[in-house]
Amino acid sequence: MKAFIYSTLVLVFLATGSINVHAQKITERYESGAKKYQGKIKKGRKTGKHEFWYESGQIQKEEKYDKRGILIQVKEWDEDGKLLKDFNPEKAVEKLRSKQFADMKWFLVRDGLSYYKTKGKQIYQPINGRKNMMLNYATYTMSGKEVDSSFRRKEPINVQLIGGPYIKGFLMALSYFEPGDSGFIRIPSELAYGRLGTTNVPANAVLVFQVSVISVN
Repeated sequence: MKAFIYSTLVLVFLATGSINVHAQKITERYESGAKKYQGKIKKGRKTGKHEFWYESGQIQKEEKYDKRGILIQVKEWDEDGKLLKDFNPEKAVEKLRSKQFADMKWFLVRDGLSYYKTKGKQIYQPINGRKNMMLNYATYTMSGKEVDSSFRRKEPINVQLIGGPYIKGFLMALSYFEPGDSGFIRIPSELAYGRLGTTNVPANAVLVFQVSVISVN
């Protein structure tokens, strides 16, 4: 049956009188009027709980997304309400990433810092004298867990290569990358967040950065 789609913008008025769009609530209904789907979109990404129903009103599927827009849980039921699936796709992806990281042929630079390029030539000595680098990146732990990603936000960053507010190992490794290069950087905890860690990074964690360099000056 044809589904009807309803879209509602959830708005918040700031003290200045401007409007900040928090999320777009989307609802689909069967021709009978019964709810078929409901979920929210924020900044072009799914967020929170997304639910699907049979026309009878029985829940059919539930998807949960974290604030990054990553699907972290899927549940499915049959028309009698029996649970058919309870799956965490992100955990499966993390396992694949972890294996990939372990299998990569890392090129050791110094002090446990290494890189692996998927595009671009291998550089044996750091390139000095550069000030800024525009790039996309994603940060992972060696277990494959994603910590942050400009790829996902579709927002490249401009990295200040000298004295920038970044972990030491990241800046050191970027000196082996040129415009157009893509690859991975493995940073020992001593050159990352060390014994303290952060809210999202465990203490003594080895980090892996995926980078794609756009420009350098």
